[in-house]
Amino acid sequence: MKSNSDFVQRQFKFHPDELSLKPLKAQVGGHVYMKILNDQYVCKPLNERELQFYQNIPKNLADHVPAFQGTLVVGNREETGKERRGSSSSRGSSREYLVLENLTKDYKKPCVLDLKMGTRMYGDFATDSKRKSQRKKSTKSTSAKLGVRFCGSQRFSVSNNSFEMFDKYVGRNADETELRKLLEQFFTHGCSLRKDVINNVLGEICRMKKSLLDLEEYRFYSSSILIIYEGLIKEEKCASYNFSDAENSMDCDVFEMEAGEPNNFNVEKCRKEELPSSAVQMKIIDFANASFPSMDCDQSMHEGPDRGFLMGLDNLYEILESLL
Repeated sequence: MKSNSDFVQRQFKFHPDELSLKPLKAQVGGHVYMKILNDQYVCKPLNERELQFYQNIPKNLADHVPAFQGTLVVGNREETGKERRGSSSSRGSSREYLVLENLTKDYKKPCVLDLKMGTRMYGDFATDSKRKSQRKKSTKSTSAKLGVRFCGSQRFSVSNNSFEMFDKYVGRNADETELRKLLEQFFTHGCSLRKDVINNVLGEICRMKKSLLDLEEYRFYSSSILIIYEGLIKEEKCASYNFSDAENSMDCDVFEMEAGEPNNFNVEKCRKEELPSSAVQMKIIDFANASFPSMDCDQSMHEGPDRGFLMGLDNLYEILESLL
């Protein structure tokens, strides 16, 4: 499958005065620091395995991941080659990035949730020490039991007119009850539970699960799902909501949905939301440890879909449905 990376590298030839790389303020999880390119794209430090994943995304997964734009080299390309070969003459004067769609670009006050999915957090080629440490983290958190773990969030507080942040360390020690409270807090906005947003997410879970069930041999080890909704509510919309002093759920018949049993999704029952398509987004991110079929290898490393990730979707669905 041909990648657009060459096109993007040609397109992103900036004069130093025209190149703007700023920290991504909406980043709530992960251990690599991402940047915003000229206020339009997200730049993530390049990982070869993640690059290969983006270059070979199957069609039925394309709608569930950020759009891949290609790669960007900041600095001298020859120096980058030396860094890859481990040359001692490299001064580290260049950096390579994956260039991805900026999922928060159209939001005024993006509320962002990062959930680590699956029961296994290490890749196929991880060292023994890495496997041991990651198993320990999974066992201590909700990953081993539920296949989903809180990994960070930012939520816009209407009363404080500022963002409230939680980092990944909150989720590492959270049990099932605490995870439920963290999710409820994230979807509570303006003293009211955002049922409309939750129902949008339930619909996205239905569609994502349907796509992953048809995806043989892929494993999304240590990948996350990113959920985004708009935290700035228009005044006329606020007036139509029934806010109260307590954190009571609002009534919103428009967004009620027949979803059936959480472990028996029927995607046909997931009614299309009446909010604009940009109002709520849910995407899979982080593929540095992903396992996927290789065109250079005839032997399959895994069979069937990623059951750990699917279990996480099932349990996330059940928890969110219980909040309504």
